[in-house]
Amino acid sequence: MMALVDQYGAPLKAPSKETLVEETGGPMMGGVRQIQSGHPADGLTPYRLGALLREAETGDATAYLELAEQMEEKDLHYAAVLGVRKRAIRRLKVVVEAGAEDDASENAAGLFRAAMGSSAITDDLIEMLDALGKGFSATEIMWNVSKSPWTIGRLEHRDPRWFRFDQIDGRTPLLRTNEGDVPLPMYRYVFHTARLKSGLPMRSGLARLVAWAYVFKNYTLKDWAIFMEAYGHPLRIGRHDGNATTADKAVLLRAVRRLGVDMAAIIPKSMDVEIVNGNITGADKMFEFSARYWDEQISKAVLGQVSTTDAIAGGHAVGKVHNLVREDIRDSDAGQLASTLERDLALPMTVLNFGTKATPPKIRFEAEEQRDPRLTMLAIKTFGPMGLAIPEKMVRDTFGIREPGDGEAVMVFTAPANGNAGKDAPENMPPIPASSLFTAQSEINAVVDRMVGSGRAQTEMDGLLGGLLEAIEQASSLEDIRDILAEAADAAPDETLRELLAQLGFNARLAGEVGADLT
Repeated sequence: MMALVDQYGAPLKAPSKETLVEETGGPMMGGVRQIQSGHPADGLTPYRLGALLREAETGDATAYLELAEQMEEKDLHYAAVLGVRKRAIRRLKVVVEAGAEDDASENAAGLFRAAMGSSAITDDLIEMLDALGKGFSATEIMWNVSKSPWTIGRLEHRDPRWFRFDQIDGRTPLLRTNEGDVPLPMYRYVFHTARLKSGLPMRSGLARLVAWAYVFKNYTLKDWAIFMEAYGHPLRIGRHDGNATTADKAVLLRAVRRLGVDMAAIIPKSMDVEIVNGNITGADKMFEFSARYWDEQISKAVLGQVSTTDAIAGGHAVGKVHNLVREDIRDSDAGQLASTLERDLALPMTVLNFGTKATPPKIRFEAEEQRDPRLTMLAIKTFGPMGLAIPEKMVRDTFGIREPGDGEAVMVFTAPANGNAGKDAPENMPPIPASSLFTAQSEINAVVDRMVGSGRAQTEMDGLLGGLLEAIEQASSLEDIRDILAEAADAAPDETLRELLAQLGFNARLAGEVGADLT
């Protein structure tokens, strides 16, 4: 039997209880894992940005990771769209399935399913998605080994600055310690990497994509602020004659300055103050356009589109298409996170409690089915009277109607006695099972026989029935049947027959639109 190994090729074995409860990645006072930051975003220039990005590639990513953190704090748009992408996973349901059909695997799946339902994990999923911005995230597992089975006590998100990648392969994570960089202890970390592009994990984070837009946008905002300061108030010019003393000039200067703040001043008659309004019409739009442009580029980088965050032309149709793009990105993030959870949580929990007897469970994130209430109501009104069984739970979920409690007063509505509600329903016409509309042609003929085979309709249609059925037998499609029934309805001598045939034509058309198979 082949020995099981982890993602780094190390053999799988259960570590001691002591190593599972000992904290390994916490902060240090005066060590290499400190909480203080260097704040590289302050006064950031393109030259400095290029330098720290190169430093991150060569092994020292401290400044880059600090910049990524600051970008989320200082750029409101980037923080908003990144938060939207992270939180999108909360709308998905976590599904845990057994890795095999044996009892041990089923028990392992049940144990992990309970863990995934606890706040110890669900609250930290967003923290794990910090990898989207920085390229990776590290979460330390604090195991509860006080009783059997061993479970997850809590998860501790660790500062990414306290980790590095191996300098040879650029992929193997290492924990920084005062004695040097060491491999991550087995079964102690959920180490999630965001595979947003091909290449090394350190170069795959969104912060690396957005950093250049962040710098250029900051230059725009600084220039915009200077522009508003210079032209937000009209220019005040003070004039004095050549005999003015230094004291006179000081009086005039104070007066000019106060006109910009207090809007009140006193000056001697010999002095003159002029207020000049500069012609800057439209100049301010240049800065707004530039800032908006960079915001749109950031939206594209993070969400793949702009319509769900920025007002653009295109209306509802464009918004729906762009929302589908967002869903594709969400599903990709969820799939990557599920793979990480299988490797770093499901596998350790299975090995620690069941050894190699059980196969680790499988995890996936599943989106809840979204139904259009209007289409659902239309389907109910159309197919319900035809006999289609409609699950009550589906209706309640679609419209958000909860189950009434015991003894709770409820509203009761009386349905029409006739299966076909409304004045257009033919008199004494029996309801039509929905299954009859979606069967082979022989069953469609049976529907015709049954609809015209009751009451006065049978007697009055005897003269038409033979030829009508023969024509229907020779029809090759539902469209042909619809046309045949329409012609028969026009030729029918009685209004009731016309209604019956019109109903048949509607059913044939409806069956054709939903894809009934006549072959």
